[in-house]
Amino acid sequence: MESFWKRLKKPIIGLGPMDGVTDEPMRQIQCSISKPSVLYTEFVSVEGFARNPDVFKKTLFFQENERPIVVQLFGYTPELFYEVILKISEMKFDGIDINMGCPAKSILKKGGGGALIGNYNLAAKIIEKSLEAIVKSKKQIPLSVKTRVGKDKVITSEWISFLCTFPVSEITVHGRLLKDGNSSEVNWEEIKVAGEIAHNKKIVCLGNGGVKSVLEVRQKASDFGLDGVLIGQAALGNPWVFKDSYVPTREEILQTVIEHSRLVSDFYPPERFATVLKHLGWYPKGFPNCIKLKVELLKCKNLNQVIETVK
Repeated sequence: MESFWKRLKKPIIGLGPMDGVTDEPMRQIQCSISKPSVLYTEFVSVEGFARNPDVFKKTLFFQENERPIVVQLFGYTPELFYEVILKISEMKFDGIDINMGCPAKSILKKGGGGALIGNYNLAAKIIEKSLEAIVKSKKQIPLSVKTRVGKDKVITSEWISFLCTFPVSEITVHGRLLKDGNSSEVNWEEIKVAGEIAHNKKIVCLGNGGVKSVLEVRQKASDFGLDGVLIGQAALGNPWVFKDSYVPTREEILQTVIEHSRLVSDFYPPERFATVLKHLGWYPKGFPNCIKLKVELLKCKNLNQVIETVK
């Protein structure tokens, strides 16, 4: 059966997975304002899930209006990818993505995320075990990989060629080296190389890194022969980024601040209301006296305080 990746309208304009950011309330805000082509969960540790799956109930929750939605897994234990995918395949996600690009030190030191770049032996075992689990589940869920052009030097051709030896449905390539994190110039020429290799194997390829508008997505996809692009940091406090050349009014932004806070208040227990604060700090950027409003919002401990602050 053809995967949903092949059926998406091109260029694909997706919201990239960001840990601690792309949770259920944020995705609902995004869908209500301008729905991307594809959405991802926050990161799910296979080692953590294997130890205590209940911890991830909120992380793995999604609603029908978010489809297609992809669950993103990270880790370093092939057998646990198998075990966890067998369980997660019952949750009816549209796709499963393996993170092979995250630069977080806590993930790297254990051998997961971006540490898998160039670790051909372990990466192969993880992908093979993931595919085995999908076959065992009989769910025909497409497997994808999100990665980078290299660790401390560019190895795009070798690395992407290796990934394309497996029957994955999609590969997203972040055009920065692992050592550069999310700073430095994005190497779109190397992403283009990845796209050419993937397309030779009939694998969908998306670019990622530094894109700030829908117009730029279209330009990058066209200029570099890609199926689309994932937008990440440009969506922080700016769900309108998925609209064409749209500038929200102050009133729209403040109403979204309240609505996002309401969703967080309804979704999480009171002690987790603080998860919305980073978003409240991002929304006012560009306002006159935005620092003052940001400081006041960051003091809020519940929905009522947010409403009072915005008034």
